[in-house]
Amino acid sequence: MDFETLITFLNRVYMVNDIPLCVFRNDELSLQLPVITYFAKRIQKYIAILKEHPSKISYLMTDYDAFYGLIRLDDPKEVSIFVGPFFTTSITQEDLERILNMINLPDYAVPDARAFLRYVPTGSLSKFLSYLTALYTSITHELIDVEEVIYNDAFNNSKADIEKFFKDTLSTDEYKPARHSTFLHEMYRMELIANGDVAEMKTNTQSMLPGTRGQIGSTALRQAKNIFIAGCTLYTRAAIAGGLDIEEAYTLSDTYINTCESYTSVAEVERLHLQMPLDFTIRVEQTSKLDGKSAPIVDAIHYIDENINQPIQASDIANHVNLSTSYFLKKFKGELGIGVSEYITKSKIREACLLLKYTDKSLTEISNYLYFSSQSYFQNVFKKQVGITPNQYRNKKPIPVFMQHTYDE
Repeated sequence: MDFETLITFLNRVYMVNDIPLCVFRNDELSLQLPVITYFAKRIQKYIAILKEHPSKISYLMTDYDAFYGLIRLDDPKEVSIFVGPFFTTSITQEDLERILNMINLPDYAVPDARAFLRYVPTGSLSKFLSYLTALYTSITHELIDVEEVIYNDAFNNSKADIEKFFKDTLSTDEYKPARHSTFLHEMYRMELIANGDVAEMKTNTQSMLPGTRGQIGSTALRQAKNIFIAGCTLYTRAAIAGGLDIEEAYTLSDTYINTCESYTSVAEVERLHLQMPLDFTIRVEQTSKLDGKSAPIVDAIHYIDENINQPIQASDIANHVNLSTSYFLKKFKGELGIGVSEYITKSKIREACLLLKYTDKSLTEISNYLYFSSQSYFQNVFKKQVGITPNQYRNKKPIPVFMQHTYDE
């Protein structure tokens, strides 16, 4: 591919994906997309760092969490393509101001840079590296694996830093072999989740896992949150292995992690950490209770859960699963040991608990959302099911109903 064709090709690539790039020929800038002059000057140091690596494709991450990559070409000779910035998450206003402060642009250049950064594409590191390798292959017809890019000199430098930190940690007087003595306990807890063993998990989660932890956070709160996230990852995998629906498992994981991140004290995080494995275990147990149930009943349960904020009638569900209402009612209670109306009520109260615990919705709003005939009726049903009033539940914040058995034993 000659140089003129390359420039035309890269212009078209940019029109497709909007990922910024620059082309250098004999170290002279030949193309910049888009043209953000002063921003380009501020990233020269990253270009210089990447040029030190002999790899055909190299990359780095900046101190403002942006990825940049460099592609070296033999044909045309002395040509390199600098790609980036590329962010893994969308840029918030706070991120934007932090980045602008770090790159220290002149005041008159800030508006263009702000607009530029706001619309930079985002995605995973894997996606960015895949783009670099695909771009290289399109130009040279030579295939380079993404793994080859990951394990380049930049990676080896990071690996060397990790190795040094690891050896330094091992050699300190503070290190004790029992410091990470939680492995067998974690494996046991994961087995309980996978087996849906609620009774044993309730005993197991009466205290945090024994043993001390390594230092994985700059503050006590960050340490607690990082441990929580690591545990959540393990519990999610164990729940999926135990038969929990993949989407439900990952959604639950995301919910717990986001809730954890909103907390401002170690005690709150640790309390949530006590609840989390039991929740996963109960959901696995509930999933196992559907094993052996007929397809119409499983379909009916999913329909109820998906339409819990609708005025659901037994006839609607029966129609959905293609059964007569009378036969469906008999079959539902026969297989689950609970009537349809009672199951719907329990599901609505379970949803109400979530709304009380995690939102500021008023009792009237919750009652209307869940289609109770009145707020007073909602309060009466709630107290009968949970044992306390909705306001008491919100103020006391006990273990929510969604962490308790859905079905009667």
